[in-house]
This record gives sequence, C-alpha cells and structure tokens, in this order.
Amino acid sequence: MKEKIRLMQITHDLAIGGLQQVIVNICRNIDREKYDVTVLCLRELGEFVPQVEELGIKVLLLPQKEKGADYFAFLKVAKILKELKIDIIHTHNTQPFFDGTLGAILSCVKVVIHTDHVRSFPDKLRYMFAEWLMSHYAYKVVGVSDDTCNNLIKYEHISRDKIITIVNGIDESIYRIEIDKEKKKQELGIKKQGPIIGLGARLSKQKGITYLLQAMPSILKELPDLTLVIAGQGYCKDELEDEAKKIGVGSSVVFTGPRLDMPELLKLFDLFVLPSLYEGLPMVILEAMAAKCPVVATDVGGNYMAITHGVNGSLVEAANPEALAQEVVKVLSDKVLCDNYIDSSLLRIQTEFNSKIMTKRYEKLYQDAIPEN
Repeated sequence: MKEKIRLMQITHDLAIGGLQQVIVNICRNIDREKYDVTVLCLRELGEFVPQVEELGIKVLLLPQKEKGADYFAFLKVAKILKELKIDIIHTHNTQPFFDGTLGAILSCVKVVIHTDHVRSFPDKLRYMFAEWLMSHYAYKVVGVSDDTCNNLIKYEHISRDKIITIVNGIDESIYRIEIDKEKKKQELGIKKQGPIIGLGARLSKQKGITYLLQAMPSILKELPDLTLVIAGQGYCKDELEDEAKKIGVGSSVVFTGPRLDMPELLKLFDLFVLPSLYEGLPMVILEAMAAKCPVVATDVGGNYMAITHGVNGSLVEAANPEALAQEVVKVLSDKVLCDNYIDSSLLRIQTEFNSKIMTKRYEKLYQDAIPEN
C-alpha cells in the first residue's frame, strides 16, 4: 500500500468567505485514501472550522505574536511543516504564499501549489514582487478565472508556463432544500410582502454595495414593496447602514450580519445581486445558481465565466446604479426570463462548477507534482 501524500492547505483563516469555502470543498471531496490533509490558519480560525474538523481533518492555528506584524511567521510555518513531514503545501492568496513558500524551502517540502482568488490589480508593489519571487519555487500558480491568470502574467510577470486556471466549484446538494419562507422572513424582520433581493458577501469597498443602495430608489419606484437583504460583515457595515438611511431606503434594507444559513437565504431571495467592482470567480454567484436563484451581477473579473448575459443571468456595468436598477426591475418583472436563468444555471453548475470537478483538477496537480505516488 502506497503511503498517503501529506497535504497542507495554508490560509489566513477559515472565516466565512469564498476562498475559505474552496478549502472546505477540497477537504470534503479529496480522496482520503491518497491524501492526509491538514489545514493551517495563519491569523485566526473562523466559522468554517467545525465543518472541516467534522471531516476528521485537523485545523491548526499558527502561534500568534502578541503585538504587531509577525515578520518571522515563516519560521513557525517551517517548524510545523517539518514536524508533520508535509509533502505538498497549497497556499491561498498573498501572505500564505509568502510565509508558506519560505517555510517550505526551509523545511524541504517537495511541492508548493498556490491559488490566487481575488484582488484588484495592480496590487501593492511589494506584494506583487513577493509573489513573483515565490512563483519561482511553486510547481503551479492557479487562478480561479482566466481574468485572474491574465492579471498574474501581466502585472506580476509570472511565467505563463506556471499559470493554470481552475474555476471554483460548489457542492450542489447543499442547496437542494425547501424552507418555510414566511418563518424565515419573520426571523430576519422582513415585513414587506413584495419581492426580496439580496446578497451575501464581505461588506467591503470591493463588493460595490454602495451602488446597489444608490440603485434602490429607482428600484423601489417600480417595485415599492421590495426588500433588500444584505448578509455579511466587514469594515463598511456602519458606513453602508448610514448610507441606506441617508438615501431614504433604510426601511427597505435589512442588514443581517454574518450568516451560516446562506442556502436558506438564497431560497428566500427572488434575485441575487452582486454589484462588485472586481472579482476572481465569486463563490456566491455559483451558490445562487445552485439554489435556483436568478443572478444579476457586474461584468467584472471572472463573472462572465459563470454568467452568460441573457442566457443564465444578467451582467451589467460596474459602478452604474441606474443600469443595475434597470436590470433588477427587468428580471423581476419577467417570470419566463427568471425560469430560463434558473434552468440554464443549474446545468452549468452540474457540468462546469461542481466542487467534485474542482477537487479532481487540484488532485491532478498534486499527483502530477509527485508522480512516484
């Protein structure tokens, strides 16, 4: 019997987010007969830890420095990698790539694989230089969309031979549920009886939620009984709540805070709206598609890889509240269009954006990197 490949996923945390969900899905679907998996969190743990530990996979937190940045975190990473005799590290975004790769070099780990999920390019020069340098030690650098890969080549000058696209995937079965919509509305404090639109995301500038709020007066003019639900946490939360009040739409907007019941929320929504300014390939769009919730999103990053405008969803210009409002009203007013979006999206999830397919693609990378196993 061949010895299992010791694989470590390295991330900032396992908090609620798309990157973290990719790690959870890899842990859930990977062949455990071939791989002994561990997850290392560099900054903190997070809400998804129980889901990983329920799979029998150990989650570790890097020993934390009491104050300030830990410029020698890679030494701690190296110690853990050496103790666990790790064969492959799979890092996610910049700090894990840097500290993970330096730790791998010091502890003689055989293989480094890195995934870049989402950020705005050009990034800070020191981050891009660090990633360019670390890419020389990586077996492959994965982008979650073609757009992400092109940016890594253009801005970080990472060798095209190192770059590969592996699109995100989700577990469709999680979204095959039925809910009591009236009960869920009461739970969220939704009093209106009209359509419900919403999103679940980090409340950051990147997500462009301010433009959705700015679109609300035009949307409510056509659909006055509509409610917008915003699920998530982030540094923009107070600012967005204040903006909703100033614009005069506060009574039609519900801020729920972070939620672990997004499948249920997606079943409640009549439309999922993602007004991002930039993206990789957001998991939330794929989740909505799997939950039979029509999608309106901005035409940024890899969104076009999941959504074909007019076929299985709608794409609009970013930072354009009026265009967003018009598309939201259009889709909600056309049941046939909504039904077509739902049917086409389900087919695409099953054939292209399934978590098992995604994991198999990563497994092939792992296996190709250590062919003797």
